[in-house]
Amino acid sequence: MRHEDTALLHVRVMSSLDGRWKQTGDALYLRNGIIDHIGSTADVQAIASSRNAQVLDFAGTPGATCYPAFMDSHLHLELYGFSLLHVNLNGETSLDSALERIRLAGRPDNGAWVQGDCWDDELWSDSPHRRQLDDLYPNSPVVLNRKDYHSLWLNTAALKAVDLWNSRPFGSDLVPCDTDGPTGIVRDAAQDWALSRIPAPQLDERFAALHCAISKLLSMGFASCCSMDYDILPELQALIPAMSDEPRIRIWQAVGLDNLDAAVSLGLRSGFGSDFLRLGGIKVFADGSLGSRTAYMEEPWPGAPGNHGYHTYESVNWLADRFRKADENGLWVWIHAIGDRANKETLDAFEQAGVATSKGHAHHRIEHAQFLRPEDVERFANLGITASVQPSHLDLDIGKLKTVFPTPHPRSYAFRSLLDSGVELDFGSDAPVEDPDALKGIAFAAFRTRAGELPYQSEQCVSVQDALTAYTMTPQSSVGLFGQRGNLAEGQDADIVVLSRDILGDNEPLAVRSTQVLATIVAGDLAFKA
Repeated sequence: MRHEDTALLHVRVMSSLDGRWKQTGDALYLRNGIIDHIGSTADVQAIASSRNAQVLDFAGTPGATCYPAFMDSHLHLELYGFSLLHVNLNGETSLDSALERIRLAGRPDNGAWVQGDCWDDELWSDSPHRRQLDDLYPNSPVVLNRKDYHSLWLNTAALKAVDLWNSRPFGSDLVPCDTDGPTGIVRDAAQDWALSRIPAPQLDERFAALHCAISKLLSMGFASCCSMDYDILPELQALIPAMSDEPRIRIWQAVGLDNLDAAVSLGLRSGFGSDFLRLGGIKVFADGSLGSRTAYMEEPWPGAPGNHGYHTYESVNWLADRFRKADENGLWVWIHAIGDRANKETLDAFEQAGVATSKGHAHHRIEHAQFLRPEDVERFANLGITASVQPSHLDLDIGKLKTVFPTPHPRSYAFRSLLDSGVELDFGSDAPVEDPDALKGIAFAAFRTRAGELPYQSEQCVSVQDALTAYTMTPQSSVGLFGQRGNLAEGQDADIVVLSRDILGDNEPLAVRSTQVLATIVAGDLAFKA
């Protein structure tokens, strides 16, 4: 897209000054993709008139306020796009309503794969089973991703198609069975087995999913994201240049651990790329998830003696070797760790690897960090490891946490403790696990409550100001762009979101969540307007 000079008028401009968000003007002038001037509406209007610039005037929305555009530090771009195109079961509160939504989607029973996403049996009184899907689809294989993307729900045709009907390569913990065969629920390693045997989508389907995801993110005020679908780099390399005349989002693309050696041999470095597609971190997995009770914990999962979850790495020494190789070659590490033991051993590996922030490149990150030992909070700060966390997970996880941990875990979603220890927080959504809605994420980080409920572990709430920073300044710092992007200051990149009101003084979550995105500007170009 051509960078057209643009003036934003009658809009409160909020900038971060000395760690606090403050109003610095009521108009901006954007030129060549950069914030050229912040000042009064009269001054900026005069500049715009003299240069025949595009004008976006928000006088009709008296509360209009602009901030740096949001950055989602952890989402699955292609998966999110497909969740918008597939049968989507998000929010269905009973098994019957989920089955009805599948039926109403109207996919034909003609032998073609039927795919869907975001079912959550934690909300249901009845358990999902292959037979319920068989009643709807006796011929077509059906595969439905659970909301945490650590389990599948398959019908009989799908179980046969992926060789899990008669074959038993996994134990009953990963492929539960009853008297007449598999129940249709497939977890973790068995899920990977199943997904590898499902026909891959065609390139045009993948492009459609990515287009859909990008458009949706722009409508929510995002200008940047870190994409964890680490097998889609070739598709993005083809798609992003082809979108040069369309609104785009800046993407930091993860690379799978299996490709670490290849990345090093090619001389690749985190940050390589263009303004709209750059190489991000090496994506590593340490453990499972809360929803499937597979996160690696110090103590056994309540009600499951002997079950500590699992870890995916051979040893701490093995992890440390991988971290050291990445770090010495200018590649960041982005590692999924949810359980407190997984986080402890991940920090052990970083420490053993000798990783430090003084080597001239941006932070390594632990993704999720949902359960921490109190002593490990300080270790994050001492090692210079960023916590890439997803506050909107609390929407569903509050219920799970109350059920699983009658006595609350001392450091679950420990945002305040991490921040007070000097740890940088990067906020994201893990979409499609949760909607990539920054306003929802800010509300859960600041208030940690659902409608009609008291805050969950209110001592871990952060301020709205801090939550905004975790969606803007700190994630840009984590990818090495502090001072270039993530704030509204003259000379910085013109990535801007305009909201219908100023959220910084809000003291209840509904006010934050009901705020509207009026416009999104990326690199000085209008990418979305309500």
